[in-house]
Amino acid sequence: MSDMKQKAASTPTVLHQQVATAPAAKPGQPVPRPYPYADAPPFPATIGPQPAGMPLHACMGLNSCQGADRFGTDGNPVTGQTNACAGQGYCSTATDHTCHVQNDCRHQGGCGLYGTAEEMDNPGANACQSLGSCATPINAERFSTNGPNQGKSVWARAREVFETKVWPELREKLVQDQASEGPEAKPDPGQPLPETLGVPPAPFAATGPAYLWISDDNAERGNMTACGSSGMSGAGGCS
Repeated sequence: MSDMKQKAASTPTVLHQQVATAPAAKPGQPVPRPYPYADAPPFPATIGPQPAGMPLHACMGLNSCQGADRFGTDGNPVTGQTNACAGQGYCSTATDHTCHVQNDCRHQGGCGLYGTAEEMDNPGANACQSLGSCATPINAERFSTNGPNQGKSVWARAREVFETKVWPELREKLVQDQASEGPEAKPDPGQPLPETLGVPPAPFAATGPAYLWISDDNAERGNMTACGSSGMSGAGGCS
């Protein structure tokens, strides 16, 4: 037996199963597949009409009443219905903006990249115009770079702040406004204002709105107005 045949005969045969591994995704690529938000309504490029007298807000799940979300009183185009109550709305109604201090009003600022420790710990709860820290909507990939929430989800903190700090005070004011007299726009007296907020819409209830959803699976990066603090945060949608 030749040396080559003898070596082959003495070497055990090992069968290797080929396992396909996806290459590491670069920021901004439309992954994973299949598109994970196919069952969610498409992100609205424009903000729908809002209930009279209700405040605008910075992101998903921070709405104050039924019909106050990105779809507005026109309702979700997939179901034809509006969100059911406060805390269940799809995304922001504040004017989309891309950075620190560009917000138009109270409670319309996000946060994540620039700002003080206090601002970073109170996303969506700014006191006035131009005091908001960073962009809206607040995409799920964004995390705080300063303060007690450093390294943690901006959206999750925004929802927590809304539940514990903003909503109790805001609800009391809205109830008073419903009963007020005068020509100014005020909330519909029949508009429910629950003490307990509803759950944000699935599949974003635990994370907030993902970049892939906001950007329509990366097809329309112009919809992406929420920059973050790293190559991952903002999913490469920021320059």
